[in-house]
Amino acid sequence: MGLNVKNISYRYGKREIVNDVSFVVHEDEIITLFGPSGVGKTTILKMIVGMLTPQTGTIEFTGESTRKNTLLVFQDYLLFPHMTVAENIAFGLKMRHVARAEIDQRVQEMVAEFQLEGLEKQYPAELSGGQQQRVALARAIILRPKLLLLDEPFSSLDSNLRQQMYEYLQRLQAHYHFGVIMVSHDQEEAFLLSTRVVVLANQRVQQVASPQELYAHPANRTVADFLGCFNYLTGEVNGQTFAVAGSQLSVNNPGRLQGTATLLVPFVTQVGLTTQGGLSATVQQVHWQPAGPTVIFDVAGQQLKLQQTNFSRPLKVGEQVRLTLPAGGQLLPCQ
Repeated sequence: MGLNVKNISYRYGKREIVNDVSFVVHEDEIITLFGPSGVGKTTILKMIVGMLTPQTGTIEFTGESTRKNTLLVFQDYLLFPHMTVAENIAFGLKMRHVARAEIDQRVQEMVAEFQLEGLEKQYPAELSGGQQQRVALARAIILRPKLLLLDEPFSSLDSNLRQQMYEYLQRLQAHYHFGVIMVSHDQEEAFLLSTRVVVLANQRVQQVASPQELYAHPANRTVADFLGCFNYLTGEVNGQTFAVAGSQLSVNNPGRLQGTATLLVPFVTQVGLTTQGGLSATVQQVHWQPAGPTVIFDVAGQQLKLQQTNFSRPLKVGEQVRLTLPAGGQLLPCQ
């Protein structure tokens, strides 16, 4: 059960919307299409569900997944304003001519599942945003899809409601066993919900990886810039040694880079203090936070920001220290 998107492209006139996009969705995965506005995320969903036809490439459904049992839930929910909650939820089953008794039973199941008891006879205009979102999802889940497409489904909800809906989606997906492809430009949302993330930029796929892999090893500077949670230190690399203004770090160098390179250091990472070796740095700012202080260092004129740090002792502004990076960091060609 799944989906195989192979080298699809789409243009509106001369405007390139999607260019040579490929990714695979496996059984019970939550895949997030993650990228800035205008990068073609919604267009990809429309091609998968059949509203648009790729101009190049193919979309293949595998196992039990078919286009017929793939459903798209739009950002604005598209509830029928003249129908009650129960009627909205039942609509798809009525269109499929399911028996009345089964419709009633499955609607009640959805009402209980989404905690909509007491709202069955109300109309969409009488509901809160979170309640409308639950009705839209219930209307889709009642049809027992194998693949659910969600177009920025939580963007209009406040943070508390979003968190509730994240929990709903994960619980429903685990219970009913359907795959999810979700469009988002919210990094926290993508990292929290996704099995894997498809990072899109410049109308192309830049990287497909788990949230952990994406954060630890962004494929290129474009991905790192979009995630926005990295320091960039420019220095000279020779084998496994990265040097900045005479101080050195041991680093991983799988790409065998030589000469000038960029070291990516996540804002949240393991960094230690040492008396020998390491990067020479000066403490510029220290900001206390409940999860741990944020410290900003100057490294030979370059800023190094580290959040939730847990150094062996408190640091003072103006203090000179030497920093180690046990995880090694990631090297990219200098841009």
